[in-house]
Amino acid sequence: MLVLKAALGAWLMPLPFSLILICCGLLLRAWGRGRSGAALITAGAVVVLAASTGPLADALLRPLEMRYHAVADAAALVPVPRFVVVLGSGYRPRAGLTITAEVDDTGMVRLAEGIRLLRQIPGAQLVLSGGPVGGETAVAQGYARAAAALGVAAVSIVVIDTPRDTREEIAAIRARVGDAPVLLVTSAAQMPRAMAYGVRAGLRAVASPTGNLSDPNPRIRAWIPTPSGGALRKTETALHEYLGLLAFELGMP
Repeated sequence: MLVLKAALGAWLMPLPFSLILICCGLLLRAWGRGRSGAALITAGAVVVLAASTGPLADALLRPLEMRYHAVADAAALVPVPRFVVVLGSGYRPRAGLTITAEVDDTGMVRLAEGIRLLRQIPGAQLVLSGGPVGGETAVAQGYARAAAALGVAAVSIVVIDTPRDTREEIAAIRARVGDAPVLLVTSAAQMPRAMAYGVRAGLRAVASPTGNLSDPNPRIRAWIPTPSGGALRKTETALHEYLGLLAFELGMP
């Protein structure tokens, strides 16, 4: 099921989906269905062009990222959480690279936010989550190495390195911390889905989003529909999360 979800989610992203439309269009033209083929080719081009423009990308992403606000001062929360939980992203050990390069960009942003919050709460523990992705070493193990390199004491680190997706992460965290309140750190776009799973599992979580990709107060030039790879990435992030929320509502594992 996890493989099927990953494959389906990947092929529903704008770039591969548009390539499917274009290839189907080319096949139809080769079979003498020129008008239908041209329509599919045009549709494929429109999909990838629209997905690569900033206004559409931000319009899709902003509602996800603005649902929860960042936590500036963890010590001011009531009750003060004793656990700071960082959800997994990506980690791939490679010879010749430092640990901060082996953890992916998204993961390092999440981890940095987790460490910032941890240092505001004396005696709190940093719970690092994430199992192996694609046969690689568990993400949580990479997080633990990076946290140690950034000065977090080993006694303050808890590693949960078996969950393979967000649903499993939340369930494993709930089993580990019980009814204790936690600060839940993940990317702002993923936070609505993570919190939804937290409510279902009975996890007492305070959302602490980070890594925002959209600008809450965009400049005028941000509304100019100029295609870019950055905008395409934001669109893909938003669509991934909307598909994840749909799967949650449908009760899919």
